[in-house]
Amino acid sequence: MRWLFKTEPSDYSFERLMKEGRTSWSGVKNALALKHLRSVRKGDEILIYHTGAVKSVVGIARAVADAQGEVVDI
Repeated sequence: MRWLFKTEPSDYSFERLMKEGRTSWSGVKNALALKHLRSVRKGDEILIYHTGAVKSVVGIARAVADAQGEVVDI
């Protein structure tokens, strides 16, 4: 499965993910987004989309575990 995760680069950038190597994707409040987030499974591809001045997919990540409630580890 392939997912699109949206983030403001000033809040959490793809560059930061690359530096840290891993993160937990949490803090999502939209009900429909949470429903989909809970469907993420280990190995799923995640396209990281930046909003703001440059609106585009800036990188690719992979889920390292199945979603745990409202959190995905990538």
